[in-house]
Amino acid sequence: MQSQWIADKVLELYPYEVEQIELQVMRPKETVWTVATDEGEKVLRQRATLPERMLFYAEAHWHLQQRQFPIAPLCRTKNGGLCVAGGEQAYALYDAVSGKEVGYYNVEQLENAFEFLGLFHAASQQFSPSSKAKKRNRLGKWPKAYTWKLQELSGYKKMAAAFADDPFSVLFFEAADAMIAAAEEATKQLESDAYAEWTAGPNRWTGFIHKDISLSHLIETEETMMMSYLPAVVIDLPVRDIQVLLHKIMKKMAVWDEELAARLLQAYHRVHPLTDDQYRLLEAELLFPHLFASVARKYYLKAKDNWSDEKYMWEIQTAITVERSKQDALRRTPLPSLL
Repeated sequence: MQSQWIADKVLELYPYEVEQIELQVMRPKETVWTVATDEGEKVLRQRATLPERMLFYAEAHWHLQQRQFPIAPLCRTKNGGLCVAGGEQAYALYDAVSGKEVGYYNVEQLENAFEFLGLFHAASQQFSPSSKAKKRNRLGKWPKAYTWKLQELSGYKKMAAAFADDPFSVLFFEAADAMIAAAEEATKQLESDAYAEWTAGPNRWTGFIHKDISLSHLIETEETMMMSYLPAVVIDLPVRDIQVLLHKIMKKMAVWDEELAARLLQAYHRVHPLTDDQYRLLEAELLFPHLFASVARKYYLKAKDNWSDEKYMWEIQTAITVERSKQDALRRTPLPSLL
């Protein structure tokens, strides 16, 4: 009843006659309602975030919408606002869109998704958030982040050495040296003019990225692929999105599929081509053992209380297999030669 009352109050700020409200999802950090109105079905999202941060996300959404990017339209309030503040919560209302889910095992859909990602990055450029928005900016911060993650990996290696009877730690320890070496190689690759120019030079990147791109945010309609809503975004290089999505796909495959990776990068390149130097920065992003480091962090910091020992073992085994096959592929064939 409390959530219904909240939705009612928020919707009073919008210029629609509400006919019905139905709770769809309630999570610790997000609540979602579907709303039947006199102007069609809408979706109301409540997020546990500062209103100033939600404004940043909403302004990014509106930037895409103004550029005719295929995304569910964001609704404005009676006063023209893009979102609604509510203490430590924030709200945004969107037109509902429907279509087919985009799957991880359909190669044609995956190619379409990478073309869509390229269009997204192209449309995101020249974004200028307002002074009221609390922006997230990661440009130029990769070297520091890589160094910090390297220190983490070295720390986890010491912890693993102390747990010789722990199967997870045994697997982690056996692979740690090679993964740390790959991380050091990736970190060194950032010491380039290309990284400095793309993050701080006169031709620096002016767009934003998803931050945690997932196919669950995309749907296929009869006409095109669409984004049902824009989740958290960050000002960062587009190769970060490419890396994240490639890793999610290859983790599903449980091995790095070099041929599939080439097809997906070619699909992206068709709509948003990068330079050879920029693809070499993507190589650094891919060479860094993000999957391996992520599983270790979850395990040693006990970040996933609901994961069983079997789940952790599957995760570390898969991460090692994907990382090793990926590193072999990258060292065998430079990315620019795939395009």
